[in-house]
Amino acid sequence: MAYQVEYATEQDASELGIINNDSFRERALLPVIFPKSSEPSLRAYKAIHVPKHLADPKTHVLKVTDPASGTIVGYGRWYIPTELGIEPHVPELSEQGQVYAKDPVAFAPQPMNMRVFTAFKAMLEEGRKRHTTERDMMLDILATLPSHQGRGVGSAILRWGCEKADALQVRIYLEATPEGYPLYVKYGWKAVENVDFDMNELGAHGVDDFVFMIRDPKPA
Repeated sequence: MAYQVEYATEQDASELGIINNDSFRERALLPVIFPKSSEPSLRAYKAIHVPKHLADPKTHVLKVTDPASGTIVGYGRWYIPTELGIEPHVPELSEQGQVYAKDPVAFAPQPMNMRVFTAFKAMLEEGRKRHTTERDMMLDILATLPSHQGRGVGSAILRWGCEKADALQVRIYLEATPEGYPLYVKYGWKAVENVDFDMNELGAHGVDDFVFMIRDPKPA
């Protein structure tokens, strides 16, 4: 099945929020940060983050649509430095979207474990400082509806970014979950660091593991 890959819009935020939440709901992190939040509230919160990424000229937010149903079944966020010459895609946001874009965390469900949230963001930031340069692309997120996983949705998004990286002869960095790791290896990524985010050390419970990975461009 040929999936359609195109830029997402603000009107897609609700569907992207569902995909984001549902793709990672089995991971240990989300229920620790939001211990009493319902599924609808978490989906809505993920949707609130979408305008922030749409407004960033260095972030390219893509959606994958199932041509049979017209439903959005996956999405990805590619970070591409503007210095590389890829034209930014920044859609105009509504007034509410502009409010969300400024500070989406202000609309987070409560209670929120800020200690774990802050530590997690710091862990990602420190890893990016260790392994990336100013010219590297980055896959910030790749998410697929559970009902469509294993059907080529993720591959469609990866091909979009890999083609651009190969044309520009730049690397791509990402933080993989164990579930996504085999797909990234298939497309040329290699592990550079394994990280266990231990929430027990932060007064919570659970461990989420990640693999930091780099893909070198194919020769021109």
